[in-house]
Amino acid sequence: MNAVTIFVHGFNGNADSTDHLIHGAQKNGWAQKMLVVKIKNDGAMDFDGELDQQVANPMVQVLFENNRAPERRQVSWMHQLLIKLRQSFGVEQYNGVGHSLGSNVLVNLAIKFGKDSRLPALKKLVTIAGPFNGLHGFLSQDTVKDVMTKSWEPNKRTHHFKKLVRNRHLFPKGAEVLNVIGSVDGILNNDVYVAVDSARAVGYLLDGVAAKVSELMVIGPDGYHCELNRSRNVSREINQFLWDEKYIAQDFKLINSYRADKVYQLAPEELNWAN
Repeated sequence: MNAVTIFVHGFNGNADSTDHLIHGAQKNGWAQKMLVVKIKNDGAMDFDGELDQQVANPMVQVLFENNRAPERRQVSWMHQLLIKLRQSFGVEQYNGVGHSLGSNVLVNLAIKFGKDSRLPALKKLVTIAGPFNGLHGFLSQDTVKDVMTKSWEPNKRTHHFKKLVRNRHLFPKGAEVLNVIGSVDGILNNDVYVAVDSARAVGYLLDGVAAKVSELMVIGPDGYHCELNRSRNVSREINQFLWDEKYIAQDFKLINSYRADKVYQLAPEELNWAN
């Protein structure tokens, strides 16, 4: 059995939050959904399905009964789940895919318990629209083009983000990261819920710690916070990143969903932002 890929929804999310990504991976033959884990508010877990050792790329969908629980509690639940997956199912490696707060949970988990030998090893991590540095800066007037010429380092840092930075050395050094960010209109730097600056902050957090951090930016209709996890373009990129052994993730890639026929690479002087 290769690495188990675990999907985690965000604040107020549910199965629909990750169903599209899971179904897309399964439909295109990349992986197979094997297990649904429902975590109750007291931390008890209901397992629906089994992990078959013969399945190359098994997927696990995690659902929180209390989908508005504090981040720290969700991190604790995920910690216990990973211990269980290794002890009871023999899972030695895992990939994580998180949407919104689910991204934060997975990053916090990897940093807080990065040295816990009871857990399977983190192989690859996909973060989608994560508010890593809070929700400040939402009304910034910087254009996407302006933002992309800046470094990952945020201008301001939340108390929690500062704590993560202090402990980032605990993040598993062999893991690769794909960070997906969105901007609805391709002009203002937000996805309606999360500022691009905050979503990009994970790059600053993990740069030089993770094996590699790659960035995928989506502008246009698919860049909306609740469309990023439903976009076929995003699904394709995630599938290749996780399971295509020949795929080499670029440092930055831009998808313009106003023009779904084209996928741009970063070359600011060549991009026609009006189209």
